[in-house]
Amino acid sequence: MTVTRMRILATLCIYAVLGVSCNSGGGPAPGPNPPPPVQRPAFDAPRAFADLEAQCAFGSRAPGTDAHDRCEAFLLQELQQAGARVVTQDFTSATALSDQQYQFTNLMGIFSEDEAGEVLLLGAHWDSRAVADHDPDPNLRDRPILGANDGASGVAVLLEMMRGFADVAPPRPVIVAFFDAEDQGAPGSTLPNGGWIIGAQYLADNWPQELPWPDEMILVDLVGGDEEHNARVGTPPMSDDVFTLPVEGNSLTGAPDLVDRIWTTAERLGHDAFVRDAGRRITDDHVPFLNAGVEAIDIIEFVPPEWHTTDDTPEHCSPDALEQVGETLLEFTYGD
Repeated sequence: MTVTRMRILATLCIYAVLGVSCNSGGGPAPGPNPPPPVQRPAFDAPRAFADLEAQCAFGSRAPGTDAHDRCEAFLLQELQQAGARVVTQDFTSATALSDQQYQFTNLMGIFSEDEAGEVLLLGAHWDSRAVADHDPDPNLRDRPILGANDGASGVAVLLEMMRGFADVAPPRPVIVAFFDAEDQGAPGSTLPNGGWIIGAQYLADNWPQELPWPDEMILVDLVGGDEEHNARVGTPPMSDDVFTLPVEGNSLTGAPDLVDRIWTTAERLGHDAFVRDAGRRITDDHVPFLNAGVEAIDIIEFVPPEWHTTDDTPEHCSPDALEQVGETLLEFTYGD
């Protein structure tokens, strides 16, 4: 090969870097490469933790409070800014803690609604409990809880996921739902479900016509656990001195395949909070959808030591816990 011919081929190969084919074999140039797979967005744990703190800054989001109203407006704004098509659902109900009729609101947003594939519903409750009935101090048990873990943590995970949806559209339809009136039940209540999960039950019974019915549902609740704090205060039920997410009992019996797919995803990512220990059955916002035939699961730590106490505050939560859950759900949404 002459020096001139070598220079020509070298020039052609430079052109190839710029998008012009270089084929020294003399045959037809190869066709374009297939498009790369959809890359899932990253989960920003500090930003998610800031969302947890922002909700708590409103105060207790118990029914009938100004904090409840301000948090509703905040969530509505976040759904709109993420580019979701938003659907709201207002309803009134008494609670197991009060005969007063309160105004409640479920908030939903749908992403990638024109995509093919099974519809995924991601949910969390955004209200916080009106009484700290498990507080170790009897004098504090009539006070409302701040709900940093019990309420704000699950919402924070979904808010950060929504930002990812805004950057990279999910490859399947995804509905994000913020349930109201989950945490106002009481033992011995004559209300359905003991007065728990009022908003989720109402949504499952009165599904908006504007939204497709979900094929799968994943609930996130009490997912803000702080490993160091758990070790410091002692071992709560369902914990081995660290933040763990055992498999909730209703999820295991009602949707074992979905449980396996989520826990397998977490294991692949190295998120060791997800353990395959069988946990207790919990009446939570996934149950109405399980009963309606949806493959539905609950990702939950039950119970952390601050549950239903005045200590359910941001300093007892962890960005790492939010990241383990949020990253697992993003990987599942984009790659399963």
